[in-house]
Amino acid sequence: MRKFLLFSALVCITFALKAQEGEFTDPRDGTVYKILTFEIPLPGGVSVKRTWMAENLRYDVQGSYCYLDEPAYCEAFGKLYTYESAKSSCPEGWKMPSIKDWTLLFSKYGGIREAGTFLIKGGDSGMNLQLGGFGDPGSVFKNVGISGNYWDSELKSEETAGLITVQEGSPEIFHGVIGNWHRNSCRCIKEY
Repeated sequence: MRKFLLFSALVCITFALKAQEGEFTDPRDGTVYKILTFEIPLPGGVSVKRTWMAENLRYDVQGSYCYLDEPAYCEAFGKLYTYESAKSSCPEGWKMPSIKDWTLLFSKYGGIREAGTFLIKGGDSGMNLQLGGFGDPGSVFKNVGISGNYWDSELKSEETAGLITVQEGSPEIFHGVIGNWHRNSCRCIKEY
């Protein structure tokens, strides 16, 4: 009986972590993105739903780049964007996530110290945050396959913005600040 109850509890926990899957076609270029709608519990017994793109943005705008300027990387990891280009790259009805949006998502998977395992490519959440590295204005690209660096919408100063980083093999997610001229990945969240 104990084994059955333990198995039932694990099934319920796994089901609670799953998100509703769907697709979104970007009307600007016809790119189809996998999307996930998460139900996220809040204190006091209420919950909210948030819909995220489960793939890195690939929309081509000025200020977007392929890792090493090689199109094969854009196909595999999406484009890398400066802060300004990322802010204007999400389709109508979508936006670049704020730190509040990111933190809410992390809370569903144990918080910033544990969520990386669930959110990186192959994790149970389905978000598949990819390790697409980053670039700088000197066309120096680094860390593909090692880290995934994602903009959050907070401009910290005239020249810096918020950055979310996931790393291969680390459950912890890092939130920092970086020069807004760097080139990082972008995910979009549906406006609510």
